[in-house]
Amino acid sequence: MNLRRWLLNISVALLPLGASAPVHAQMWLETTNSSQPILGPSRAQGAVIWSHGRSVDSEDSTAPSPPYMPALHDGGWDTFRFNRMRASDTLAASAKALAQEVHKLKLQGYRQVALAGQSFGGFLSLMAADSSDEVDAVIATAPAAYGSFSEYYDSWRSNATKLYPILEQVRRARVMVFYFHGDDFDPGGRGERSRAILAAHNLPYVVVDQPPQLTTHWAASTVQFARLYSACILGFLDAKTVATGAHCEGGTFWAGAPEATPLQPTSTATASIQGATIKAHIDRP
Repeated sequence: MNLRRWLLNISVALLPLGASAPVHAQMWLETTNSSQPILGPSRAQGAVIWSHGRSVDSEDSTAPSPPYMPALHDGGWDTFRFNRMRASDTLAASAKALAQEVHKLKLQGYRQVALAGQSFGGFLSLMAADSSDEVDAVIATAPAAYGSFSEYYDSWRSNATKLYPILEQVRRARVMVFYFHGDDFDPGGRGERSRAILAAHNLPYVVVDQPPQLTTHWAASTVQFARLYSACILGFLDAKTVATGAHCEGGTFWAGAPEATPLQPTSTATASIQGATIKAHIDRP
């Protein structure tokens, strides 16, 4: 390893949580919203790291975090985002770096660390869960890493064929995946196949496939998605167990058999999202 690379790795490793990245950093962790206080490992339910997508001609590290993240913070989770500069953002390198960030948070004392990601970030989150036993949960929205139907037809199908082996290798994390109607990066049929793979590997999971009212590859970045699914995502993260048949219904997380009942609230977290109020009922472990 040359001196410049060594210095870069050291500078990224020493970057404090919530701090701005140095100009030369290629990957760094920061809070999703600097105005929201960090609870810290001893008080938080856990930590969630959200990973953005990867555009061909722009830096997604400048894109805003999705509106559902504040609800997770208000539900007792410290929320961070994993930023990567496009030039060095590859599946292998970024997934490895993301797993290292999980390890750092666990060393700080966080009891649970969940990964959330959009598109390319969804792939990264699942790949990190393949390589680390320290990932407790994954929320992947519209996972894609190989181009759209209209632009890259030859590689477009890889968003399915390359995804399935990744799902098969998730070590222990519970997995929630969202697929949307009208997503140009989705070859179709991924919902049922994902369910079959996760069930065969005895992983706790929820697959939300083609939900009504939500369309296009970027559906999870909308306020409407946050209104419909923030409480369910929070319930999924907080649930003591996730059993067969777990699903989202009416904004509530149903934990599945044998209970087949929604989580009983012991506290109520209220999150304000651009004028909309979301009440997430939480069953504390």
